[in-house]
Amino acid sequence: MTTSLAEHARARHDALTHALRPSVWRATLSADLARLSVAAPLRVGFAVACTLVIGGMTGHRDVAGLAALGALIAAFCRADPFRVRAGRLAVLAIGIVTSVGVGAVLGLTDAPVAAEIAAISVLAGAAALGVAALHITGPGAIVFVFAANAATGFTDDATDLTRALSATALGTVVGAGASLAPWIWRRYRATAIDSTPVHYHSLWRTLRRRPQPDLLINSGRIVVATAASAAIAVGIGFSHPMWAAMGALAAMQGVSYHLTVQRGVQRLLGNIVGAVVAAALLGMGLGYWGAVIAIVACQVIAEIWAPVNYAVTSLAVTPMALLLIAVSAGLSPQAAIDRVADTLIGVVLGIVVAAMTISVGDHPGRRSAGMS
Repeated sequence: MTTSLAEHARARHDALTHALRPSVWRATLSADLARLSVAAPLRVGFAVACTLVIGGMTGHRDVAGLAALGALIAAFCRADPFRVRAGRLAVLAIGIVTSVGVGAVLGLTDAPVAAEIAAISVLAGAAALGVAALHITGPGAIVFVFAANAATGFTDDATDLTRALSATALGTVVGAGASLAPWIWRRYRATAIDSTPVHYHSLWRTLRRRPQPDLLINSGRIVVATAASAAIAVGIGFSHPMWAAMGALAAMQGVSYHLTVQRGVQRLLGNIVGAVVAAALLGMGLGYWGAVIAIVACQVIAEIWAPVNYAVTSLAVTPMALLLIAVSAGLSPQAAIDRVADTLIGVVLGIVVAAMTISVGDHPGRRSAGMS
């Protein structure tokens, strides 16, 4: 028993010191340029652009950001065969519309901040569990939390609730269409379609299966870390506490501690540089259409670099996310600084929670240097 406690204490100590090693910070800047791709990122950018243009031209600019978030399902399942991807995109569409519904209800009822933190934290854990259990690759659960948070700030009455849900649902249709466009085009043109059997577990079989214990544990970690991060941000007096929760979530979307540290450092570095870019863009007074161009450009850059280096992705996502909020509600350049401070809280809390709950088997010293 004593040996077991000593091993766990040593593992937690080593985990915390691991996050401070210069080699870990240097590793976050590594990039595998062989993984760069353009076609899928352009489809994601096109989907986001369509929703923002439609919103701008039809006089619904205030919900265009929510529609764009719905369109982000195009960023998921990029490596999946089309026959596998379609079902997963449907699940993602339901998930993000539900997330907007949760956030909208919180805004509609003017829920106290404690209730908002609790609801969003549970949503974060549930989304992370669902994405991992269904083996869905892509941006992860943070998209659902961002959508819920955006809906909370938007919704004041029942009309807003209906518009938020409708815009998000429309966005998911656009996103799914963009993701499946090559498959749809080949079928329309009656060209040869790869008929090689695809071996995978059916979606319904996966949904019925009990989640693996490590996924449940990580989901619980995420609930704790996101709630604690948001609560600390509230205690300090920050105006956007859920940004801190998203910082913790982004760091903890990987099951392993090694990946938590790497993503946390990359997100922090990317947010610092991205905040400078965001502050400059917000201070320029781009207007709606200028913001649309910047959002789409940042989104495409983020998607191109997502498989290569998360720090660059985070650099592009930071101004993109702030501009999405700005086109609906308006933001000052100060919001970029707030974003960095909130992210710092979230990343630190995420790493600490992961370190305190680390298993001996996930000891950073036992992991190969090449793991990611």
